Amino acid sequence: MLSYKEYDNALAVEIVIKGFVSTQEVEDTAKKLEAFIARHGKVNVLEIIEDFEGMDATAFWQDFKFSLVHLNDFSRCAIVSDGKWVTPWSEIVAPFFKGEVRYFPPDEIEAAREWLLFPGDKGKA
Repeated sequence: MLSYKEYDNALAVEIVIKGFVSTQEVEDTAKKLEAFIARHGKVNVLEIIEDFEGMDATAFWQDFKFSLVHLNDFSRCAIVSDGKWVTPWSEIVAPFFKGEVRYFPPDEIEAAREWLLFPGDKGKA
């Protein structure tokens, strides 16, 4: 399941990834995020990964293509996860990503939101 929330004033979106993710969910979320990018230019993304069970190959491919096309459209990326799903994906994308990325453990969701939504207030931890 993917859930999606926009913070227009902060030029940010929050995406929660939980359970098994379908191709349709990836496509629907990508459309919303592309429209948000079209309205605002560079944006910030908070990804919260909870009990992720995976996705089918088509969903993975759609997500990968989206990421490559939009790598330069993200200023900051905060990823909240226990870490087991983040490392392989990060290693693939990291050499191409120009924005800031920070990883937060599951009990620091609010710290991740603060870093993402109020970048001038906290600086780098």
